[in-house]
Amino acid sequence: MKMRRTRSAAPIAGETGFTVIELMAVILLLGVIVGYGFVRIDNLVPSARLDKAARDLGQMLSRLRNLSIFAGRTHFLEYDLDAQTYRISRPTTIREQEEGADDYVTSDWFELPKKVRITAIQFSDRDAETRGVVRVEFTPTGEVVGHLIHILSDEILDESKNRYTVEINPITGLVSYTRGVHKSYDQVRSEFEFR
Repeated sequence: MKMRRTRSAAPIAGETGFTVIELMAVILLLGVIVGYGFVRIDNLVPSARLDKAARDLGQMLSRLRNLSIFAGRTHFLEYDLDAQTYRISRPTTIREQEEGADDYVTSDWFELPKKVRITAIQFSDRDAETRGVVRVEFTPTGEVVGHLIHILSDEILDESKNRYTVEINPITGLVSYTRGVHKSYDQVRSEFEFR
């Protein structure tokens, strides 16, 4: 009878592998790295919320200008600075008018992301609005009342990074975004008059 040779528990020369302690150390190290990554991502979230609020407002401004031109009718954007919301006011369609609707239909209010707020709406021809409902007109010829929208994040403590200014050009309708506080129309006007 032949006996089979069995392997022993001790590794044979040239055979490699990891011990349980080495595997536990690698898993622990990966856990620390992933945990650090989550902390870093969490710090980026407030900045992303502020960026999103600025982009959403800018896209709404561009959209309304284009809708006004395409439809050949005046549209409005209403900002409620007390509730920190905004909405569209559009002309009714012929069908809606036949059904007895008012001249304008308003959308639901769009909310800003949490802890992001509009601090002021600055117009070129008057003082900044900080309270109440502000209505901006978009005409069928593409004209819009030029204004600056000052946005602030309450979560970001660094004052150079916690603000955005969204501007719509009254002639071209182009929307621009400036991190921080953009010069108000009063500052630009006084600089021009000084020269």
